[in-house]
Amino acid sequence: MYWSLRRKADSTDASIAASPEGAGARARLLPTGRLEAFSDAVFAIAITLLVLELHVPTGQEALVKGLEHEWPRYLGYFVSFAFIGGVWIAHSNMTRFIKAADPALMRLNLTLLLFVSFLPFTTAIAATHLFVSSLPFTHHTVTQAGLPAERVAVVVFGLNLTLAALMVYLVIRHAGRTPGLAADDMAEEELQAFAKERRAATLLQGGAAVVGAFLPVTAVIFYLAISVLYIVEPLRHIRIRIRRATVPE
Repeated sequence: MYWSLRRKADSTDASIAASPEGAGARARLLPTGRLEAFSDAVFAIAITLLVLELHVPTGQEALVKGLEHEWPRYLGYFVSFAFIGGVWIAHSNMTRFIKAADPALMRLNLTLLLFVSFLPFTTAIAATHLFVSSLPFTHHTVTQAGLPAERVAVVVFGLNLTLAALMVYLVIRHAGRTPGLAADDMAEEELQAFAKERRAATLLQGGAAVVGAFLPVTAVIFYLAISVLYIVEPLRHIRIRIRRATVPE
């Protein structure tokens, strides 16, 4: 399955440009270069900020014990790293299939970046308060609402992941449904199929966030599994499409 995925925005179909409405729609289309560059920069910065929350043990205790004590931070780091990496892969796949962007796509994409850039903060909250489960019962902290702090922290983290996953779905769905954005008809079909996959992933992410209210550590493990799925699934589909394209008819 081969087609030109990087046609310029000014190569809009003549049928669209022929009418005044089509000409107006064409005038509102924007090249995808800046959308891709800005998005890649935010993804890279967000992933870099995650590592700043990993602390090097400096106390007098044994190094191994110090590293073991930091396990919630490592877990949170891997969850968010895998999630942002999966979002970046999905975003990169989407931009392969579009030739232009419209203002609505730019705004949706900006909202996606809002939630992605917020992840280092919510990851730090979850990692810090997951320590509560490792402390004696007398040291457990409780929020003003009467809920254990670790549950609130993990739910906040899960809500952030769910909103980011939702925005990925909305961005891809908009790209697949809006005339003039997809490179061609086949690319439009690919985007719509990809959007359905992301909708299912968003529901899984939301379900895992609900689990966080009852089983915080288990929920974070679910977050990690779903984040790894975000990375593996798009790559698997790419290999399938390439294999189909190379099979002689």
